[in-house]
Amino acid sequence: MNESLYIRIEAGDPYDTGSLIPLKPEGEVLSFGRSSHTQETDVSLISPYVSRMHAEIFLQESVPFIRDLDSKHGTELNNEKLEAGIPKQLQSGDVISLAKGVVLITYLNMKTAEADLTMEFTSPITSSETKITNGLHIIPERRQITIDGDPLFLSGKHTDLLVFLYRKRNQAVSSDEIKIHIWPERMVAGSYELPDVGNDEINALVYRLRKKLGPYGEAIVTVPRYGYMLQLDKHLP
Repeated sequence: MNESLYIRIEAGDPYDTGSLIPLKPEGEVLSFGRSSHTQETDVSLISPYVSRMHAEIFLQESVPFIRDLDSKHGTELNNEKLEAGIPKQLQSGDVISLAKGVVLITYLNMKTAEADLTMEFTSPITSSETKITNGLHIIPERRQITIDGDPLFLSGKHTDLLVFLYRKRNQAVSSDEIKIHIWPERMVAGSYELPDVGNDEINALVYRLRKKLGPYGEAIVTVPRYGYMLQLDKHLP
C-alpha cells in the first residue's frame, strides 16, 4: 500500500463518489474491470460497458503509469484515448475515463497536492486569483468543475454533457448532436442511425445537471424544438 499515491473515484458504481484507493507497491498492479464470479479485479465495477480486465495502474521506478488492457470501449487520459498495451505516465490531478466516461477516476499524489495547497495560501492574492473562487469554472481538458471555488464531482454522463455544451458555449446544440456525443456506446457499428436515446432521457439528464449546478443551472437554456445551449455571458465570470 502506498501512503501518498491514490486514485479517487469520481463516478463508477458501486463506489461512492470521493472513494480513495491507494496504489499498490512497485512490482504489483492496481487492476480495473467488471466484477464477475470467475474473475476479480482490485477495483471491481458493475457497468456492462467496462471490460472484464479494462486497465491497470502500476509503479515503475516510483513513477505511476496507466495501461489500457485492450478494453472494448477504451480508456482515456485527460480526454486522450490510450493505445492498448502502451503505458502512459500519470501526473497528480490527471483524469482517467473508462468506457467513454461511464467511470471517472482522478489520480492524486497527496504530497504534491499538499505542496500546491501550501503555495496557494502563501502566495499574494491578486484580483485575478480572487475571481477564480467565484462562479462556475470548467476545465474541459481535465473534466474539472468548480462552483464558487469548491470542486463539483459529477457522474460520467453529467460531465460529458456539461463539457460538450461548454465546448459549444453560446451556440445552440441539437438533440441529435447530444445523442451522438453523450451516448456513443449506443451507436451500432457501421450504421448511420442515431443512438437509441429518447428525448425524455436527454431532458432528464439536463434536469439533473441543472439541479447539480445549483444557481448556475439556469446557464443551460432550452432552445425550443431544437435542443439546448450553455449561455455563459450572463452567468459565468
